[in-house]
Amino acid sequence: MPTVRRSGPCVSHRRRDLLTVAALGWAASSGAAPPELAPTPVYSTRLPPAFTWTYALQRGALSGTGELSWRPLASTYQLKLEGKVVVIGAVLTQVSRGRTDPTGLAPQRFTDRRLRRAEQAAVFDRAAGKITFTGRSTQRPLVPGVQDRLSWMVQLPAIAQADPDRVRAGAAVVLRVVGARGNLDVWTLRSQGLQTVQLEGRTVQAVKLTREPDDPDDTVAEIWLDPQRHHLPVRARLTDGRSDPLELLLQSGTSRP
Repeated sequence: MPTVRRSGPCVSHRRRDLLTVAALGWAASSGAAPPELAPTPVYSTRLPPAFTWTYALQRGALSGTGELSWRPLASTYQLKLEGKVVVIGAVLTQVSRGRTDPTGLAPQRFTDRRLRRAEQAAVFDRAAGKITFTGRSTQRPLVPGVQDRLSWMVQLPAIAQADPDRVRAGAAVVLRVVGARGNLDVWTLRSQGLQTVQLEGRTVQAVKLTREPDDPDDTVAEIWLDPQRHHLPVRARLTDGRSDPLELLLQSGTSRP
């Protein structure tokens, strides 16, 4: 798939006005200062072909499988992660739907359902320049390149595939990431270079990137990207400081052109 390139961030006067209105609306509804509106970087991307990958899933004493499926079609996409454990069944279902544009993935709706919790959703209203959330009055400004808590797992590989120097040891990729419950944070994912990952019966050399947040209760993200598989993640570990880490380790996967 050809690389999509963009020379740099370009926000029209109308777009800036929309972001300002969204930020003021969010501040009024939440009672807190809005996040900084200075744009995070946008990157060239090379999106992967469609795939379905199966991971071993571990969260504390719970173990099972996680299936990650990516379905691009023309200028739209669907990305789904479903985690299941024996006896209990589905414990995690996340779905990101949207379009692709010069910044890579442009989510339109993200849903997050957990065991014994109601589904939560984030809606990306690009015409109004804001992100809204089901069941909440919170609003967030929608800035170029923003990702949701699932789409970043394909956006980051797409950035690395377009330019592997972006994930060389010591380099960092900066993403703005929003969750379904109204949280929006800037993630700085710094590369620790190639590391050996032990899969079932074989090892691979994968680039490890880590996000270390300032807030101890925020998400620590560790992800290992395989250059031989479109820089897609062969391992991931997410820790939120309040519960057991969620770990994924690749078992099998299929891709198609």
